[in-house]
Amino acid sequence: MKLNTPIKSLLKILRAVIMFGLIVIANHGFSQQAQTYEEAIALADKNLKENNLLDAKAYYQMALKYKTDDPYANEKIISIVEMMKNQLSKEDAYYDMIDLADVLYDEMALEKALEQYRKALQIIPDDEYAKNQIAGIEKMQSDQKDKISAFEAAMSNGNSLLADQQFDEAIRAFKEAQQIFPDKTLPQDQIHMAENEKETYNENLILFNEQIEEAQRYLLVKNYATALDYFESAYEIFPDNEEVNAWIAEIKPKAENQRKYNIRVDEADELYISKDFMGAMAKYNEAAELWPENSYPHDMIGKINEQLALQRKDLDKNYNLSIEKADSLLAIEEFTAAQGQYKLALTLKPGEAYPTSKLAEIDTHFAAQRKAFEENYANMVTKADSLFDAQQYTLSAEQYEFALTIRPDDNYPKERLIEIENQLAAIAAQKKLDSEYMALIAAADDFFNAKQFDLAKGKYMEAQEIKPEEAYPGQRMAEIQQLLVNAAAQKELDENYNKQMVVASRLLSEDKLEESKAAYLVALELKSYEPLPRQKIEEIDSIVDARIRQAEIDAIYTKHLQKGDSLLALQAYADAIIAYEEALAIKPTGKEARANADKASTLKAEMEERIALQEAYDNAIREGDKLYSEKSYELAKTEFEKATNAKPTETYPQQMIAEISTILEQLAAERQQRYDEAITKADVYFTQGNYKDALIEYKIARSIKPEENYPSAKIAESERIIEEELKVIRGQYDVVIAEADNLYNSRIYDKAIQSYQQARAMLPDEPYPVEMIKKITKYLDDNAITDVVKERIVINSEVTEKFDFDPIPVNVRKSNYVLVKARNLTNNSFKMIFSYGGDNGKNGGFVVQVPQDEEMNDFIIRVGNQYKWFAEDNNWMSIYSQNGDIEISIVRITTSN
Repeated sequence: MKLNTPIKSLLKILRAVIMFGLIVIANHGFSQQAQTYEEAIALADKNLKENNLLDAKAYYQMALKYKTDDPYANEKIISIVEMMKNQLSKEDAYYDMIDLADVLYDEMALEKALEQYRKALQIIPDDEYAKNQIAGIEKMQSDQKDKISAFEAAMSNGNSLLADQQFDEAIRAFKEAQQIFPDKTLPQDQIHMAENEKETYNENLILFNEQIEEAQRYLLVKNYATALDYFESAYEIFPDNEEVNAWIAEIKPKAENQRKYNIRVDEADELYISKDFMGAMAKYNEAAELWPENSYPHDMIGKINEQLALQRKDLDKNYNLSIEKADSLLAIEEFTAAQGQYKLALTLKPGEAYPTSKLAEIDTHFAAQRKAFEENYANMVTKADSLFDAQQYTLSAEQYEFALTIRPDDNYPKERLIEIENQLAAIAAQKKLDSEYMALIAAADDFFNAKQFDLAKGKYMEAQEIKPEEAYPGQRMAEIQQLLVNAAAQKELDENYNKQMVVASRLLSEDKLEESKAAYLVALELKSYEPLPRQKIEEIDSIVDARIRQAEIDAIYTKHLQKGDSLLALQAYADAIIAYEEALAIKPTGKEARANADKASTLKAEMEERIALQEAYDNAIREGDKLYSEKSYELAKTEFEKATNAKPTETYPQQMIAEISTILEQLAAERQQRYDEAITKADVYFTQGNYKDALIEYKIARSIKPEENYPSAKIAESERIIEEELKVIRGQYDVVIAEADNLYNSRIYDKAIQSYQQARAMLPDEPYPVEMIKKITKYLDDNAITDVVKERIVINSEVTEKFDFDPIPVNVRKSNYVLVKARNLTNNSFKMIFSYGGDNGKNGGFVVQVPQDEEMNDFIIRVGNQYKWFAEDNNWMSIYSQNGDIEISIVRITTSN
């Protein structure tokens, strides 16, 4: 028989209990056998010689009662405890070896298991378990040598294949091993592991291929930065893939260069939009050096030169305009923008002193800003030092780490952070020491309270060794010594205490609460450290309080109970149940309320059943009469049969069933004809691929002749085909939704809405596309900047309406969308043509296709990607309705942040 882990753990616990718990039992058991010190010592020596350690220790302890602090007895007790500890240590080593041997045995590593069982026998030579295991293994090796070899070979092969990620082959090898020894769990465990690893591998492979596919798409358009992100994601899934590593090595320099290029272009665009042409030109030149073959920086430099040439044509006017803008920006402390305008003015007139002085003034402001920043750094370090001195190490570390973000090369915060780590480590070590000390003190106090003074003294001594400076262990050891010296006084105290406790307990059992409490108070005065008297006093106080509360509860309970009884008499069963439940909520043990609540529930159910049967009868009669009048005799007969089931004693439905049966007999020939017509129609629809209409006709045929198998078979076939078609549509739907989600996550909201609308057309009952369209529309509504059209208007066919608005702030133009809510007033699809521009005329536009329906539709158009939109100050928009009338409720310019 093989020992399991819980049994072995229990054996260890039992041995500890035997060693430390039975000492007291042994002491008590032999207390009458030694009447003098000499007799106790003689018996102790005899038992020690015979290796009866527990008995020997008990007699030595008995000797100490006759001669306190006897050095011989104390020395022997210490020696016996040390012998017991050594014995326990050996047995622990034995069980550790047995545990390892059992694991090796389960894994069929028989030679290694034998080695461990034999080592265990060296510690406990006569142990039957280890002997039996060795004999069993040797017999198995002798009887089943070939099977063991085959098992080990199959397991080894399976593990090698698993390491090579050949999962199916590995599973077959493990199953082969399982067939050899079906009772062994290891092959099944390895099969589960292989299946889980295979599933994980396949999931990772799908994700890996998706990442590679995306990366290749971006490589086609030479977007190296995004392609690198996808290749690196693929690398995280399969780091050893040589192809991925080669791609990363090849495009990483290009991607880094491209990222730098994108940063420079964004900076240049911002400077260009803010009219800082010289600053923009410098950034475009930097971008051109990073990506020479990209024409965009060169095109923008050409535009800047054109702008500068235009401004130089009217030099004084443009110079003064730049100075005026710069002064306005400086007045509102827009220092960077003002700097750009002063530089533009200086470009137009290089020798002018005014812009030069203003630029120097701005430089002085930036220098003061930098100085304040440095001063704040010093304050931050000072604050961190104060927190460190106050031993608030966590807060101090946060301040030093923040300081390093300002001056990463400053060594002082780094050194202080190392000191903080050392301090926290020291605090943790001290906490561990405190925890060990408190555990020993708690154990010692438990032994002390249990009057196991020897064990308590040992724990107090261990605690004293950990913290020699603590007075408490010494005080408690002195108290133990004093207790042993004053055993007689303690005995008298115990007798008085026990007497009071007995009296108090008897009075409590007689329900004499006040007298019992008084007796417990006397016992508490005798032994203030005993918890039981205090607990009993609290129990008595709780009983008194509970009885007061119970009287209040009973009054409320009775009130709800009477209310329920009144409602029950009135047949208001639902309200009666509520009243009884309120009574039970107050007093859950109320038997009368529970019984009455059950009675009310039963009566309510019976009444509801009667009402339901009557309602079912009425509905069946009404529907039967209607179907009868419509000459739907089979269905009418079914309804009258329902009525008969609801109320069997009623004659009317039985009469109607008989009458209909007579009619049906007369119409049997007609029934066959109608059945044949329905089948013919259904077969034609089915042949044409019109499975939905075919399904309807087959169901009609089945309703005419339910006993026929053909309609049911064709119904099942039609439903299966419809389900398969739906699966195909579902697959196409999922692809469109995935594309829409990608567009949504990329914040390309106009394309996303088009895809969500396409998905909605595929599966109109699916709520997700509608929810996402509403989500995008709401998001754009929430981020509205201005409304071009605020009130509902109608624009007739071939008419143009123009609307003015304030120019959109420059910093949000690139993320602008136009949200249009409009309804088609004609019976055909047509186009709305939008144009926009500024004071100098039209700058751009877009076209919206209006569908042929009468619903109010949302149209979302991304305009932030149009150069003329974000580069120019557009302040008007026009709408031309081509070949149709349109009702517009709103035209709103919004942003995607």
